[in-house]
Amino acid sequence: MEQLSLAPLRLWHFRVIYPAVVVFLLLIGATIALWWLILMQIRAEREAIFERAVSSVVNRLESHVQQHEQILQSVQGLYGGFVQVVRDVFELYATVPVRNNTAVLSIAYAPCVQSSRLGSYLHYARSERYWDYRLFPEATQPHLFPLLYVVPPQEALQRTGWNAMVDPVWREAIERAYQQNALTATPWIPLRTAPDTVWGVALIAPVYRMHPHPFSELRVGERFVEGIVLMEIAGHRLFQQALATAAPTDSLIAFEGFDVQPAPGGGVRHVRIMVSPNWQEASWREPALQTERALRIGDRSFFFRFATVPQFEGRFQRWLPWLVLGGGVLTSFVAFGFVLSLVTTRSRALALADQMTRAQRRILLASHDIIAVWELDGRWRTANPAAASLLGYEPDGLAGQPVEALVAPGEREAFRHRLATLPDEEAVLVELPMQTATGQLRWIGWSLTLSRRDGAIYAIGRDVTAQKELQKQQELARRQLLLAEQWALEANEFKTEFLSRLSFQLRNGLTGLMGFTELLARERGASEEERQGYIAAIQESAEYLLSLVAETPEVAAVATLERRPVPLVPLLTELASWAERHGQQLVLPSLEDEAHVVADEGLLSKALQALLQGLASAGIKGTIHLRLEFNYTEGGSEWSVSVPATDKLCRIATLLRDYPPLQALRLDDSEAMFAFLLAQAFLRRLRGELRAECVENSFVVLFTLPTQQPLPTAALSYG
Repeated sequence: MEQLSLAPLRLWHFRVIYPAVVVFLLLIGATIALWWLILMQIRAEREAIFERAVSSVVNRLESHVQQHEQILQSVQGLYGGFVQVVRDVFELYATVPVRNNTAVLSIAYAPCVQSSRLGSYLHYARSERYWDYRLFPEATQPHLFPLLYVVPPQEALQRTGWNAMVDPVWREAIERAYQQNALTATPWIPLRTAPDTVWGVALIAPVYRMHPHPFSELRVGERFVEGIVLMEIAGHRLFQQALATAAPTDSLIAFEGFDVQPAPGGGVRHVRIMVSPNWQEASWREPALQTERALRIGDRSFFFRFATVPQFEGRFQRWLPWLVLGGGVLTSFVAFGFVLSLVTTRSRALALADQMTRAQRRILLASHDIIAVWELDGRWRTANPAAASLLGYEPDGLAGQPVEALVAPGEREAFRHRLATLPDEEAVLVELPMQTATGQLRWIGWSLTLSRRDGAIYAIGRDVTAQKELQKQQELARRQLLLAEQWALEANEFKTEFLSRLSFQLRNGLTGLMGFTELLARERGASEEERQGYIAAIQESAEYLLSLVAETPEVAAVATLERRPVPLVPLLTELASWAERHGQQLVLPSLEDEAHVVADEGLLSKALQALLQGLASAGIKGTIHLRLEFNYTEGGSEWSVSVPATDKLCRIATLLRDYPPLQALRLDDSEAMFAFLLAQAFLRRLRGELRAECVENSFVVLFTLPTQQPLPTAALSYG
């Protein structure tokens, strides 16, 4: 019995604890990953800051070294541009660099002198205003390099005549300069010993000439040795000048520089050349980061050791990863407890959800409207069974198929555009003609709601075919009534004109009849009484007819159009502006200012606008050519409007030619056909006839309008 009672309890514990444990383990794993990422990020940031600090110091040192090397190279180039450089020229070119660079102790020139020609050289040196010039120390080498020109002048008093070949360090640097044909540098050596020792390096640049030197015939390859130019650089001043402008990152690092030189007893020794003020502070403990960099001076490399200061790593950065780890563990326990409290009610929530799902499923199955979900790219995802009853396609067969395939071909482009411009989380009503599985066309009114968060389009479609057919019939009836109205107005205007002309003719005839009757009454006849009776009856009848005819124009004039000569230039200019506003370019003919037609200006403007509107509804948005020909003898003008032919325009031309207007409208109830029929009705009221033809890939609309013969220059008068 105890085992039977424990089994449900264990099952309950397993189901409850399992989701909470999974969440706890996931959060612990995410916390450890976040701790590791933050630790690596802090380490990468520290390394990047340390690298920027080191690069800043090294770049400034290299910049100043290159600056001094360029100075020596410019002095070296002085000998390539002149045949002979005398003392004044050398001092002129070397004085300014020495004054502007405090690290330069001196710039000097030392010619190559053979021991056998030493006397000639001493005579030449003293002729250069070095009156007490002498060579020191005594030399026994076959070739000497005594200093001749030295800048600044105060250094020349002590340095002039010094033979650089005596010192093994200098001799090795001079020989290496000629062997490598490049700038060389001495090791870190004392350059001055009195009154204070000044340590530094000397840069040496070789100088050649194409012909033998007066004091030496030493050759290296195909060239003769001229001598050397050298620059003595005080190391402490050089580093102080390079690091004078402190960077913000200088306080984060400490560094020392050293020169690797051969030790007297064998091996190598490290000669310290500089040290930062905070090096002792940084070297008492193991630094967080350290590195070595080489500084190239001439052909020699000096090494610098960089290390971080104790305050390089902030306290907050040191503890941040551990704070994140502790917070993540605490959050994991809180989430574990929260999930554990939630899953205790999971079974009840699942039952309620299942009940709601069954209710929604009943709604989907019983609905007569299509309830579907589309992908964002316009493909079916799911649909309810109403899709089979309305469109004839099973929901499973629609899955993955494009919705566009069921849309009528003429509406697919508009459907793609509408689908691409749907707003987010907003219902939009769209009516689409869709093809069923049997080939029939049904109008479906879709309510579309795009949800980018869900990655889907929720669609509810209702069959609105009956409403669309009713709207279509109502629109057709409205257009037929509008055309019938224009035809009635045309008939009324024709009747009015006919009655006006009839009245005019009858009035003239009756007036003449009454005049002749009056003449007859004045004549004498055999039977006077009888004649007077007939005459009275004729006159009475004529007066009665005349009164009736006189009233006819007043009644007819109510509905008569105001026909008068209409100037064409301003009318067509305004029409071209109207066409341009509607995306068309109307090409007008060249007309004289007095060109006109006899018409009602407002009705003619409406007819031309209806014609252009018909072309626009048929898809013509480009150039439209308008041509006019006048025949004043016959009182008419011929108009033609031509555009490139399309299948739709050619069908309209065929219907206009072969069918009565109302039947043509029933066969093609498009906006284009209605606009052409309306323009035709307007022109008929203006006594014009409209025809449309497709000729040689062109669609041409032809119509005529009456005009008047120009007035003669001189009018005739009759007496």
